[in-house]
Amino acid sequence: SNQSGQQQQRPAPGSQDDIEECANQYFQQIYASEDSARKVVEMLKSFKASGSARENDIFACMIHNLFDEYRFFSKYPEKELRITGILFGLLIKEQLVSSITLGIALRYVLEALRKPPGQSPQSGKMFRFGMFALEQFKERLHEWPQYCSHIVQIPHLRDGYAALVGEIEGAMSSASSAQ
Repeated sequence: SNQSGQQQQRPAPGSQDDIEECANQYFQQIYASEDSARKVVEMLKSFKASGSARENDIFACMIHNLFDEYRFFSKYPEKELRITGILFGLLIKEQLVSSITLGIALRYVLEALRKPPGQSPQSGKMFRFGMFALEQFKERLHEWPQYCSHIVQIPHLRDGYAALVGEIEGAMSSASSAQ
């Protein structure tokens, strides 16, 4: 029957093709709405913690693909840009990335925040991505006082976002008093 012909088209569960296909399907879901981005983060949490190798692989693949896309964020339409920023920030907030991967994620956000928003449309988009992401993990900033010191030195943040800078400086001082 026609149906058995279709079965053979599906990649074997756990194969690289299967993992990529699943990761891409979840990505499509993310961009439906902000709410779906949060749902996908919940799903990623369970995938990361699950004992299933396939779910661990889908998790790793999605993180990898998201980081890979970073170069193209400046070309994203506004809605996708916002959702990507939120997703990125939630990965940091929810501790879905750690050690080396966390370092890369934080560096990407810092790089984006350093783009002067008025310089060009691309620069503005990267800056907004950084702001959307930062908004999500502000409550963890006190864990990284040195990172904070880099953020508060950004001239266009100091000029245009004094309240945010004040908040981050507050996180830095709470960090130093905690040590």
